Amino acid sequence: MLVSGFMVPYDKVLKCTPSSTIKEVIEKMVERKVSSLVIVPEDDVDSKKPSGIVTKTDLCQCYLHGISLTAQVGDIMPWTWTKSLEAIKANVDRDAAAKFFEKHRVHHAVVVNEKEEIVGLISSADIASEVAKDARAWPWNRNESGRVVLEMH
Repeated sequence: MLVSGFMVPYDKVLKCTPSSTIKEVIEKMVERKVSSLVIVPEDDVDSKKPSGIVTKTDLCQCYLHGISLTAQVGDIMPWTWTKSLEAIKANVDRDAAAKFFEKHRVHHAVVVNEKEEIVGLISSADIASEVAKDARAWPWNRNESGRVVLEMH
């Protein structure tokens, strides 16, 4: 299964801006049951050039350091947000994506196409879900699009 088959498409990815408050980010994550938001420029919320990802782990760091809920994401970005925006290619398979997460020690990554344009977002939970789907599909295999393939002999 390729990453492009189970990633969250970029137009469906939840986003925030540097002026978003910590409270707004938490509310959005809890309401939509997600663990990260992509940080985009103030003047271009549909930007395909995000500046980072804010995660639940980052928000735990804010709590630990006594950061106010009224603080803005831009105020905490220099020390807590995912410092390098790790990108993974859309045409790699699930196992390569898992190795990418292990190597970079991250749980979220943007997905880029062959032109390096952002096309989606993937998390370690997405990979775990795909592994579980493969286990349930046994003894049949799933193709790259995720459909169960029944092979007749």
